[in-house]
Amino acid sequence: MNAAATLPIAVNFTARDGRHLHGHLLTAAAPRAVLVINCATGMLCGFYLKFARYASQRGYHVLLYDYRGMGASAQRPLTADPARMSEWGRLDMSAALGWLADRFATLPAATLGHSVGGQLIGAMPNAQRARAHVMIATSTGYWRRQRFPFRYQALVFWKLYGPLMLRRLGYVPRGLLWRGESLPPQVFLQWRRWCLSAAPYGPQLDADLAATRFEEVRGPLLVWGFSDDPIATPEAVAALLESYRGMQIEERWTAPAEVGVRRIGHHGFFSERHRDTLWQAVLDWLDARLA
Repeated sequence: MNAAATLPIAVNFTARDGRHLHGHLLTAAAPRAVLVINCATGMLCGFYLKFARYASQRGYHVLLYDYRGMGASAQRPLTADPARMSEWGRLDMSAALGWLADRFATLPAATLGHSVGGQLIGAMPNAQRARAHVMIATSTGYWRRQRFPFRYQALVFWKLYGPLMLRRLGYVPRGLLWRGESLPPQVFLQWRRWCLSAAPYGPQLDADLAATRFEEVRGPLLVWGFSDDPIATPEAVAALLESYRGMQIEERWTAPAEVGVRRIGHHGFFSERHRDTLWQAVLDWLDARLA
């Protein structure tokens, strides 16, 4: 495969509320489909570049981008950025899918969401423009469904560290209890409410999701979880999938030893060491659904 075909091209697009978003497009030399990668909370699109390059080599035009309030799509100062987590699904994810599907209108589309990037498929008004969806390490964020002792670290983050940082700085920075990128105030506060609530994803979770129709999303969905993930536990994944009853769901679970590693956790799927195992299997699944 020509290496030049996988060089990222900087792109800009606009959500329907006028918010400008920034990302990168990787084009395939012999395209068969298009793929939008939706980030996890606190992760910037560059984290997914190696996987995106692999997908491009497999025949996918791939769009990576940062949500509003994150990375290149954040406003400065971060304390003044009004971004909300619900807008990532309702506005940003839908804008990314629409932009890519319109640009390559003759090719079938799919999404791959990591954590919150999978949770919010049901918030996308145009989710049906994708013929298939993949969720990686995706579940509810409700703290009681997470593993011990991680659930108590999360509770300290929600109750103490995050609120303290908001009072001191006006946003939540990377630190001892938060290893992701800095979060705008309203993103943190809305995420906090969601993770302290056992309500199902959709209108019952947040008034911002009142117009969403999680149960109406159709099509095949691959859900891939990992036995050592402290967040996307089987209980938490099952709780999320209750909101996606209309989809044709295939669940897969992998233990680290099955792919020859000691740890996968919540983010490890995107390590390049999984190129010939997990990455290949996900793209094989997508190939079959998009053919």
